[in-house]
Amino acid sequence: MPKLRSTLTLCTMLAIASPGQAQDEEAPPPAFPETEIFLFDYDSAAEEDALSGGANVTDRPGYDNQPHFTKDSATFLYSRDDGTQTDIWEYDIASGEHARITQTPESEFSPTPSPDNRTISMVFERNTSIWELDRSNPDAPRWSLESAGVAEPVGYFARNHTTGAIFYWSRYGFSVALTHADEPAYHFIAGHAVPATPHLIPGTDEFSFVHRQTNEQVWIKAFDPETKAIRPLTPIVGANTNYTWTPDGAILQIEGDVVHRWREGSDGWEAIADLSDHGITSANRIAVSPDGNRIAIVGQSSE
Repeated sequence: MPKLRSTLTLCTMLAIASPGQAQDEEAPPPAFPETEIFLFDYDSAAEEDALSGGANVTDRPGYDNQPHFTKDSATFLYSRDDGTQTDIWEYDIASGEHARITQTPESEFSPTPSPDNRTISMVFERNTSIWELDRSNPDAPRWSLESAGVAEPVGYFARNHTTGAIFYWSRYGFSVALTHADEPAYHFIAGHAVPATPHLIPGTDEFSFVHRQTNEQVWIKAFDPETKAIRPLTPIVGANTNYTWTPDGAILQIEGDVVHRWREGSDGWEAIADLSDHGITSANRIAVSPDGNRIAIVGQSSE
């Protein structure tokens, strides 16, 4: 074993001492995919092109993803990389300015503002769980699931600040479960859950999630924390499992760079915007402002 360590050390020294050889090697791939966030005006009454006034509001090399609007619809939070890890940033719609909120050695994802906008919940790679920080003191985040006693790695989550309920997708378990921010709690809901952000359904205490059934159909379903009942809503469109709710109770989803809308009681999904007409390709994630007037879309510029 000592001889092996000496050989490895020599190889390392030779690699460092040979800059020409290192330059000939391919550079490692970027840590995060190239994505941009596009902001649009949204007309909920339109049946064809419901989007207008689109603009690339990040427009820089790198990863800008997971937009989430604040309650007043004036800003949105998002996850932004610096080449090695991500931090939480905020975009002010009126001023067009970007402000950094966190700066840690670990990555933060899925930034979610509280209704009063005083705190931000997030998936923090410090222990791969849900954490919360005060805007007044962003350098002192708190582990949100410590009281619940849930140490399971979390991929995505939704939170009801009124009841304290937290609904999450297990990163390695491919399941969804219900827990609580302030007390020991755990309720397994379903396995075969697809990796997708769950949502608190507007105007209710129910959560929605994406579930792959035993017949391989993939559905968006609703879960009632009070009765523990699961209610199927609609199959997804295509293969993209990212979706969002509008304030008036519709679901929006992107498939093939086309925005689709579903309303309960309708015959199915309707196409309401072709993003290729707006210079966007590889679109996959969507968010709607609480006032219902704006939509943020994650994708790439086709120009």
